[in-house]
Amino acid sequence: MSIRDARRVASRANKTLILDGQVSVESIRRAIEALRGITITVQEMPVDQHDVPALTADCGNLKVVYYAPNLSTLHRQHNILHEFSHLLLNHEETATGITIKGFSGTFPTQPRKIMGRGSFDDDAEQSAEFLAYLLSARIGGKGRDERGGSGGLEEAFG
Repeated sequence: MSIRDARRVASRANKTLILDGQVSVESIRRAIEALRGITITVQEMPVDQHDVPALTADCGNLKVVYYAPNLSTLHRQHNILHEFSHLLLNHEETATGITIKGFSGTFPTQPRKIMGRGSFDDDAEQSAEFLAYLLSARIGGKGRDERGGSGGLEEAFG
């Protein structure tokens, strides 16, 4: 897939996501859940993974997005939106799983697979990255609000 094709895929997916009112990470999560008929939870990663800023455990109808705790608010938001993008694009059906030592005992139910970035140049990663940028743009200037807050990220995910 070319870069142009990845952008096209991301743009089409972005247009399918109907967001009413003020757009936030939380409203994007709810819209993806409604569109896909899944449940998404977002949690801090329980183990220190320096090379994995975020990943998703596919537990069937439940998708658990984990993020690294040592990220800045905006970096964390982008990585969560990147994982949401994979879910909106239904990448869990085609993604290969990864193994992370010491992590498997933390899941609410046994995952079918754990999905994390294996490279930067595969089609799924490119389209998810473009879509994460488009979703960030929909949040707009709300990466930080006028009080220096997180634009709803802290309220939604702690």
